Amino acid sequence: MIIVNFTGLDLFLIGELNEKCHSNVAKAFNVKDEDLIFTASDSFVFYKGHEQTSFNLVIRIDAPRKYFPYENDVKKVLFEACKDYSIHVRLYFSYFDENSYYESINKSYVEFLESSHDVGIDDSNYNENREDYDEDDIYLGNIFEDNGIDDDNNDIGPTNFDDILKNN
Repeated sequence: MIIVNFTGLDLFLIGELNEKCHSNVAKAFNVKDEDLIFTASDSFVFYKGHEQTSFNLVIRIDAPRKYFPYENDVKKVLFEACKDYSIHVRLYFSYFDENSYYESINKSYVEFLESSHDVGIDDSNYNENREDYDEDDIYLGNIFEDNGIDDDNNDIGPTNFDDILKNN
């Protein structure tokens, strides 16, 4: 497993950035997409008391030692991918012994969530410019309408998060 850690970039931008470059970084390492994960904690870069979010980005890559030969290719991919997300990018590699990596994967579930697991929301009736719109209003409609459950409460599709993940 290779872990790409971001510090100093807005959390939502990291998700967008990851979506754009995940497969290219995996290809640069010569691994499958599943062998690579990106992480982002709510952390910041500071310089002399000034917060540097999206101005200075620090990327640390944790990887088994055998991936050392791929550094230059990975660096090129990440610098190119990050150019529209941060002014300055610093990247370093931290290697570990492959025998020191452990994981526990529950095979009853998909290993990674993807867009096919997203819940679709129909907000076509939403219009905050209506005269009677008040963001504090409580929705009094049927939130279960058209969701795969009939009026007799008989399930005709996945009804909870576990069922959705197991069925995809």
